[in-house]
Amino acid sequence: MRTGDGQPMQILSITSGKGGVGKTNLICNLAFEWAKRGQRVLLIDADMGLANVDIILDLRPKATLEDLFSGKAPLSEILIQARPNLTVLPAASGVQDLTLLSDAQILQLLSALDTFEGAFDVLLLDTGAGIGKNVMFFNAAAMEVMVVATPEPTSMTDAYAVMKVLHQTQGLKRFQLLVNQAQDRKQALKVYRHLTKVADLYLSDVAISFLGFVAWDAAVSASVIQRKLLLEYAPASPAAVAIRQIVDEVQRLAPQGASGNLQLFWRRLLKAGAE
Repeated sequence: MRTGDGQPMQILSITSGKGGVGKTNLICNLAFEWAKRGQRVLLIDADMGLANVDIILDLRPKATLEDLFSGKAPLSEILIQARPNLTVLPAASGVQDLTLLSDAQILQLLSALDTFEGAFDVLLLDTGAGIGKNVMFFNAAAMEVMVVATPEPTSMTDAYAVMKVLHQTQGLKRFQLLVNQAQDRKQALKVYRHLTKVADLYLSDVAISFLGFVAWDAAVSASVIQRKLLLEYAPASPAAVAIRQIVDEVQRLAPQGASGNLQLFWRRLLKAGAE
């Protein structure tokens, strides 16, 4: 299936084994960069119970997915045009009922998104951290999974754990590793080699690609405090340069002929839940 201009639609998720690794900040800036390049991006906050995409993008949603499921608002009133070419589907924060979507809720979303078929070139999913069921389902439905880890031992252990569970329960065999808050490329590659070594020992048919790294940069925390995207706040900072390089690498690693659409994504999500 193709998008409106005949090009394949990229469907990517970003996940992590533990919270606090900068996952949401990264996906928001990656989405902004894709949009700047003329791609029509839909960013879904798939961390259904603890949503933060709206905070990073400095948005004030009038309604969220909670309102869609309760019948209080249609999808057209929930989607936010966050930046040119960048549309956000915000989730709710602090709503326990959304931490595990039912088949009926997924079907409701599928039906609501029907009218937007062909409207986007890139679908990005900010999943929750850990190995909860929503995390498993959303990552299984994506076509590419980006795993964020930092050089901290706990982050590396948990990154391996989430890949192991996704492999064992959802059959995923390919992951892209993004190392955040590294001192330099040497330290980032050390994280990559550690994870691939462990995976080679215990998950022999799993392939991990090194997507890149973002070095620790004071501009990152400063941008969050200012409620601005890093690429807007400090576009020449080392971390901003690295994020643009990561988008280049994602495009390079994209499987030839890979395609998808919103309908396919939600059907894959339903299948993951059923399994």
